[in-house]
Amino acid sequence: MKLLLPIFFLLTVTSVASAGEKRTYTKVNPSEAKVVIETDQLGGIQAASFVDGRENERFIQEMFKDKNSKLYQLRAAIEKENCNKNSTPEKPWIDGCGQVTLTKEVETSFGRGGWASAGAGYTFFIGFTNEGTGRFFDVSHMASIGEDVEAQTTTSGDYAGKSVKTLTLQKVIRIDEHTP
Repeated sequence: MKLLLPIFFLLTVTSVASAGEKRTYTKVNPSEAKVVIETDQLGGIQAASFVDGRENERFIQEMFKDKNSKLYQLRAAIEKENCNKNSTPEKPWIDGCGQVTLTKEVETSFGRGGWASAGAGYTFFIGFTNEGTGRFFDVSHMASIGEDVEAQTTTSGDYAGKSVKTLTLQKVIRIDEHTP
């Protein structure tokens, strides 16, 4: 029972802290998305607190589904290379062959420019999972996305109750199997 009280307290504080926050996600183009974060709190805000990776998975998945995206085109090329055919959006697994898979992204860098700006970089791997009892994952590419947050300010330099997060696909690199 003593253990449950601190957990309940933390859950209550967390829900109160996020209650005055609204996030609006918009995909801008095949390799960029914007998130507008509006808060009730006007003082004590740190842009770094919004560098949290909350929208990363959605952003990556949307790029894999957008025919104009570099990640969509990469997925199609990996499927052709491994299966000699492509999957469909409803069925990513190609029977008798496997599917393109990606790892969870990992934060690989973080920086801040005072209270009003901050950013992070995330890296994940893309490869192919073969059908079979072992379902081996063969990594073929490494990709990086960036997450940058800018707090919007009034003419007097105070926080205006809104921050804008920009998510971008930064690079996709083929991993050479023969590198020592």
